[in-house]
This record gives sequence, C-alpha cells and structure tokens, in this order.
Amino acid sequence: MNCETALATELPATAVAHRPPHVTNQVKKWARKSERKIPVQISGTAVPDCFGQLTDIDAGIVDVRTERQIPESSPVTVSFNHTQLSGIVADCRPAGPEWVVSIALSACKRRLGERIPHAEESVIGIVEGAGTSLHKCTVLDTSAFGLGLRLSFPIQTGARICVEMESTMVFGEVRHCHPKLDGEFIAGVLIVDVVPDARTQTKFSLMLNNLRWKLASSIRGRDVPVSRNLHQ
Repeated sequence: MNCETALATELPATAVAHRPPHVTNQVKKWARKSERKIPVQISGTAVPDCFGQLTDIDAGIVDVRTERQIPESSPVTVSFNHTQLSGIVADCRPAGPEWVVSIALSACKRRLGERIPHAEESVIGIVEGAGTSLHKCTVLDTSAFGLGLRLSFPIQTGARICVEMESTMVFGEVRHCHPKLDGEFIAGVLIVDVVPDARTQTKFSLMLNNLRWKLASSIRGRDVPVSRNLHQ
C-alpha cells in the first residue's frame, strides 16, 4: 500500500459504532498510559541550558515555553528525545511568569529526501497549547511530501505534529485520520518541514544558514521570520 492509498482509505461510521467495547476501552487506556509531555532542552555557547515545552510549530519556526528569557539572535540547539536541531532565537516574549521563545530552524526542507523503511516504529509529538504530548506510532509509508502513520488512537484533522526519525525531525499537519476494523487508526500527514539533526551538519553549513537568516531579517527590517501558511 502506498502513502496515497493509505490516506484515502476510510471506513464507514458504522464500523466504529460496532467496534467491540473491549477494543475501545483498550485503545483509550493505552492512549492515556502512553501519553507524556516532551521536555525540550535549549542550549548554546552563550545561552545557559534550560528546559521547556514545545507549544507551537510553523513553517521553519518552533515555539518553546520556558522559564528563562533568551536574547534574540542567539544561536541555539534545541534537543528533543533523539534529535538535536540548530537555529536562531527570532523572538522571546513574556507569557505570564514564563517566556515563549520562537526559534527559526536552520536547514529546513519541504521534502523528505530519505526513504523510511515500512513498519518503522517511531515517536509522534502532538503539539498543543500547553505542550506537546508524546505517543508511539508506526510509519506505514512515505512520499516526498507526506507520511502515512498507524496509531492506536484518533488524532484531530489539522493537528500539528512532529515525528522523530533516526537523524531527522519531520514537522507536519494531519490531513486525514480514518479508523480501521482492528481498532487502530491510519493518519495522513502533510509535511511542512524536514529538519536534519544538527550533529549531521558541518559547522560551516550551520554558520551559513544562520548568516542567511540574519541577512534576510535585516533586509525585512524585522527579527521574526515571515511564516509560510501551513495550508498552502
């Protein structure tokens, strides 16, 4: 089954209504048990290490809520569960007793270049206002612009998510989520950004990407990068 076929597969509503109660209860119990928040670490040569929660994503930008104010234009590394992403602090604004740090990521791509093996076990983060909940998922198939995922719980269409690969972080938006007869769900994800692990990039490429961002910001006369619409 290719990615497009997986995204188009939909069962009638009666299939969900007649799902055995024990299957529904197991799905809900597993989802609650597996859910946990993603601690995100921000570090840099001139930035003290601090932890926070991923609260939003946009094309090329991630928002992290943290207790520490971080100066704008600071080069930082954002560490997730497995991957480390490089970027520049584009904005830092107060949010009650905390701060929301917007980080412009380096070396973003709109296409997934690497081939992910089918049935690859992975981790999906569902981005919400209060943080990002972490769940298990299975990568069924990939294309240049999309992912097909198998989940044990439904996920809302339009939800923003991140999927950690071995050396890549994929940010995207859920476009479809359909139930299967076995009680699981198939979700289709539109890729928004593919960001390589900072440890796989050379220092020169990181420096060049950061320089490009600073030049673009100076030309626009603003610090916050222009965001691309996720629905384009």
